[in-house]
Amino acid sequence: MPRFHFVVRAPDQTHDDPDGMEFPNREAAREHGHRIVRELREDGHGPGDASLLIHDETGRIITSIPL
Repeated sequence: MPRFHFVVRAPDQTHDDPDGMEFPNREAAREHGHRIVRELREDGHGPGDASLLIHDETGRIITSIPL
């Protein structure tokens, strides 16, 4: 299964995800990314200049979701 990495990037800091997670496809990884963003918002993070970037196993960004 392909591995995807979820990175929170703000102007002054970045939270990397070196291990990532396996998903069957990009759509499943995007759905997981949207869940992460919803949880962060529920915990009081965002809105702001931060985004969740989802990278595939080659390092290519497949999507960016604003917080």
